Amino acid sequence: METLNRLIHFPGSRGIRRMAAPGAYRLIIACMLALIATLNPVAAGAHPARIAEEQRALASNTATPVPTATPATSRSPSMPTSGLERAVVRAVVDGDTLDVTLKGRTRRVRLIGVDTPETTHPSRPVECFGREAARFLTELVNGQTVLLESDPSQGDRDRYNRLLRFVWLPDGRLVNYEIIARGYGFEYTFSVPYTYQEQFKAAQRAAREAQVGLWAPDACNGERAPATATPAIAAPSPAAAPTAAGNQTLPPSYNRCRTDPNAARAPNAPVAIVGVDKRAETVTLRNVGSEPINLDGWIMCSFKGSQIHQGIGGALAPGETRTFKHTGSASIWNNRETDPGGLYDPQGRLVSYWPDR
Repeated sequence: METLNRLIHFPGSRGIRRMAAPGAYRLIIACMLALIATLNPVAAGAHPARIAEEQRALASNTATPVPTATPATSRSPSMPTSGLERAVVRAVVDGDTLDVTLKGRTRRVRLIGVDTPETTHPSRPVECFGREAARFLTELVNGQTVLLESDPSQGDRDRYNRLLRFVWLPDGRLVNYEIIARGYGFEYTFSVPYTYQEQFKAAQRAAREAQVGLWAPDACNGERAPATATPAIAAPSPAAAPTAAGNQTLPPSYNRCRTDPNAARAPNAPVAIVGVDKRAETVTLRNVGSEPINLDGWIMCSFKGSQIHQGIGGALAPGETRTFKHTGSASIWNNRETDPGGLYDPQGRLVSYWPDR
């Protein structure tokens, strides 16, 4: 109050006091007290802890909040402006492998940083969501002109002589990334980190948390379990064509041993191609069903040269594996380049596909 009295009794204030009515005088005192409280809350009698609390509350209302955790996000990579090779996709082998025409030659490309469930492995069953992954890739790139990007950290080729590449669509989308982000495959680091590894891993986290594609509980729940088992096949008569539940839904696609559009969807049952010895000109087949299969009328193709491997026929017992040598007069299998093979039933439906990895 002493400070207040000094403020009120400064020179020239007498006129104000004489003119001010008692109510006005009280108003002036209230305004002065409010001013002092604002400038010095402690002097006005406010508790320091209370002041600190109010200051923290004010700061929290005006400052930009800092998140305690960053949610899983997925940002697609940007296509580089140089260093890309133009190619045309000729066939999809499975969900992470395709054949392209590059500089006038057919090359097999393995996509970097992604791994999809198996569909064409000669000794493994078709895995959960494998056919869906292959179908997705087919719809995305088959027949399209794409841009290939190499990664020096991964080398030029893998042990199967496949080119290791990132595959870009003309609209700027990265195929490798799209497969993971949409739940059709897993992020895959073979040995050392690759370009875009961080984005690929983020895409997988986002897909897993959203439970899309193979991450859905009612699909695969993120597991590499075999696809639904193929029912037992009844024994066919010599005149009847054996059928497989896995390929009954496929349309006849035999076209004089040209590259098959159903390659990624081949059921590999009831007969699977175990292997092809291209130098010895032999094909090894296995009956993976529980009933004998009559192979008379079946066709084995070498797709590279659009040629038929002659000599396939006879009965194949359940679980039996047998090697069939080509009985034609000339060699048909290409020893220098990849040469996929396909096995057809008498109705022209693709039963098994061998990718020549």
